[in-house]
Amino acid sequence: MNKKTKNLDLMSTKNLVELFIKEEQNTIFLIKKQKSNLIKTINKILQKIKKGGRVIYIGAGTSGRFGILDAVECKPTFSTDIFQAIIAGGKDAIFSTKEDSEDNVKNAIKDLKKIKITQDDVIIGITASGETPYTLSAIKFAKKRKVLTFGITSNPDSSLAKIVDYKITPEIKSEIIAGSSRLTSGTAQKIILNMISSITMIQSGKVYDNLMIDVQPKNKKLIKRAIGIISHICKLSLNKAKLLFFKAKENTKAAIVMHYKKCSLSTAKLLLEKSNFNLRNLIG
Repeated sequence: MNKKTKNLDLMSTKNLVELFIKEEQNTIFLIKKQKSNLIKTINKILQKIKKGGRVIYIGAGTSGRFGILDAVECKPTFSTDIFQAIIAGGKDAIFSTKEDSEDNVKNAIKDLKKIKITQDDVIIGITASGETPYTLSAIKFAKKRKVLTFGITSNPDSSLAKIVDYKITPEIKSEIIAGSSRLTSGTAQKIILNMISSITMIQSGKVYDNLMIDVQPKNKKLIKRAIGIISHICKLSLNKAKLLFFKAKENTKAAIVMHYKKCSLSTAKLLLEKSNFNLRNLIG
């Protein structure tokens, strides 16, 4: 029980807002204490990604949904399928609660077999309590297959923390509303997943400066963003950047190489391939 949040139902809106802000700010402090574990985790994941491996998030309920949210956003942001997510109960559990699914240990194994997990991949179990049967079953199965395992949990003494190869454990002892792990534990999970996916992609050449150069321009907003990125990096007017963008067949990274290397689209693609698609290596 969180003594600081007793008598919530007697508080004013102002006091509740202030309390929630204070508790969420403390979450950042707890994550900061996990800095060394985050660095180890990200570096290990990078090693696997460079060898062609995938990052598999797995969890139940809120934890599973955060995994899905992060993995899904990586595709349009970084043009990659490296990040994948599995939630207990499948697609139906994304939009509605399927509380009993978190106890189904057999389904965890079935779900990992479906995606044909291999030793090249890594699996990240996400569970606030660190005791979710579905998630623990998945991790145990992965370990038997000699897959590198990671855990994100608010409980450093949990079963998950004890069995994974690497762990990130911001110790959230109690929630604002007792037992509602979608709150501060959920905040911690989201921030940690943001860092894992973003930093691995930054260090994989998917970002130049602070720009998402591998963005998938699938709608008007993203086309505008891609043109803006070309304009900024190439120091061109928006009109010239737009022409270059379409000349490169909407390939942002290739368009930039075409400008700096004064080459054709096919040559730009070849240069990118030779440089492992790292723009910094090509244009400085």
